[in-house]
Amino acid sequence: MIQLNIDAKLYDLATAYPEIVELMDELGFHEIKMPGMLQTAGRMATIPMGAKMKHIDWEEIVRVFAENGFEFVSSDTV
Repeated sequence: MIQLNIDAKLYDLATAYPEIVELMDELGFHEIKMPGMLQTAGRMATIPMGAKMKHIDWEEIVRVFAENGFEFVSSDTV
């Protein structure tokens, strides 16, 4: 499993792992594919922040990411 820091900015995660953008889109974060969105809001937002804002279930995000080889870890363990 690839470990993702739960506090990392979405831009940084997507830069390191571009497939995250597709996962986010599938989960309902459709705006992430809009031109410039990742470069602007993605530089400030974390995945948990976006989930809260879009009312997307965190457990569903964790499940989908795990199915695709990712796991979230706290800043303390990265």
